[in-house]
Amino acid sequence: MKKLIVTILISLSIVLTGCSGQGTDTTATSETTAETTIEETEPAETTIEVNNNRLFEDLQSGKTICFIGDSITAGTATEGIPWYQPLQTFITGEVINVSEPGWTSVSLVNDVEEYPQADVYVIAIGINDVLYIEDAFGAASVDEFIENLDTLSTMLTDINADATMYFITPWPFLNFPDETYATRDEFVAAMSEWCDGEQRICIDPNDTIMSVLEEVDTSVYMWNDYHPDAPEGVGLYSYAVIQQESCI
Repeated sequence: MKKLIVTILISLSIVLTGCSGQGTDTTATSETTAETTIEETEPAETTIEVNNNRLFEDLQSGKTICFIGDSITAGTATEGIPWYQPLQTFITGEVINVSEPGWTSVSLVNDVEEYPQADVYVIAIGINDVLYIEDAFGAASVDEFIENLDTLSTMLTDINADATMYFITPWPFLNFPDETYATRDEFVAAMSEWCDGEQRICIDPNDTIMSVLEEVDTSVYMWNDYHPDAPEGVGLYSYAVIQQESCI
């Protein structure tokens, strides 16, 4: 059943409902950057419901959406397909991708000369900070990680004071030492506490992703221990992110 959920999302045969259960129309996206598209599959006969929520409403609002992140946002392991590709069918505004393989929270404040003007920023950063915390190119501690996020938040607010920022916690990973998982938990807890739930919204898709990976051969969804594959993996990641927003 869990694999069917991902298949449905990728094939775009999905029912989206509000908190009251009313259906929501979907509209095709406009895209400003070159993206590799996933070949559509035949729609599944069974559909699922995805709660209408603040993130989904922002995607459908016609606002400019800027996705910021590392290789998972850049689509390095998926021939250019970013983790959010299956959600693009719901986006009615301009889409901008600012991402590079290997980026950390340090990269986002030191290596980007200027961020684009956008109404909504979806930032997925931190997995490289966690996995390589002993290396110099990422945050050396949880406190430094949050300081970097705070700096980034200020930079984006200076561009658009009314922008909404969704911060996705460090992505899940497989087959690392227990202390690495403990470090991720610390980063997630700190990010969750730092986000205010209004202009800065925290989304942690880890439980949803791992609940699927624990029941199947992980190679179905993962290219390696920390990159999703396509189309199944990016479908799972998109589904996990959109499902974490509670009804408004």
